[in-house]
Amino acid sequence: MRLTVKRLLPACLLTAASIAGLQHPAAATAGSAVLGQAAAPAHVARQQARAAKVPTVVLTFDDGTADHLAVAGMLSRRGLKGTFYVNSGRLGKRGFLSVAALRAIAKEGHEIGGHTLQHPHLPEMFDAAQQTEICDDRRALLKMGFAVRSFAYPFGASDESSKRIAMSCGYNSARDINGLYRPDSCSACPVTETIPPADLAAVRVTSQTRLPRTARTLREFVTRAQREGGPGMVTFVFHEIKDEPGDKYATAPKEFAAFIDWVARQRKAKKIDVRTLGDLVGGGVSPVP
Repeated sequence: MRLTVKRLLPACLLTAASIAGLQHPAAATAGSAVLGQAAAPAHVARQQARAAKVPTVVLTFDDGTADHLAVAGMLSRRGLKGTFYVNSGRLGKRGFLSVAALRAIAKEGHEIGGHTLQHPHLPEMFDAAQQTEICDDRRALLKMGFAVRSFAYPFGASDESSKRIAMSCGYNSARDINGLYRPDSCSACPVTETIPPADLAAVRVTSQTRLPRTARTLREFVTRAQREGGPGMVTFVFHEIKDEPGDKYATAPKEFAAFIDWVARQRKAKKIDVRTLGDLVGGGVSPVP
């Protein structure tokens, strides 16, 4: 049964949030990243992105499904890095990444982010249950050896409690699933997110839901940003990369490969930059309060 009644966060959690999680990433204590990936100073990636004066493409992947090990390899072979948001409670289960596979992804230089323990609709839960899903997930991933700085809301569903709790758990950012321009329903929305994001607890991204998941559609978000967006970021949200037309969240491998081939060429030509979300936001790896 889904719970709809909420209760206020305990005072101790709010205190911890004000001290650690809600601070700007630039003020976070730099931690040694795990598996050899050093946490970049908050200002460095942002300064480099602005200096380039071109859009920065951020490739993110949700849910930690088993295909993402191959996806990480596809990115690495093209010199690209992605952000992989995983549910620690699903690791090792059928259809999902194993811990060893996730470590292999991190070792290649990709970012590992949190996505809750079991992928619930957070706004339908008590605040205490949301805290367990978000904080315990991050705690588990840190214990496994991952430098976890970034979070993504399951289903893109959040409320003020979700946002507050995500930041209080030590995350430097929390990613939404929409908020930027799309031709059919958000034509007046910004073409790019600002660097750093305008709201660290609700980072805006492109949305391809109900749009054709083709390389052409994906390219158009970037080319529009090149024309109109300036040095902001265009963040993509992918789920499974597989041939299954009936799955509205899946992207066909052929279309995905064509898109990242193009992204790699655009990056080589210095027409875009490509970074992980954690590197763009910056900040160290904070402990879970």
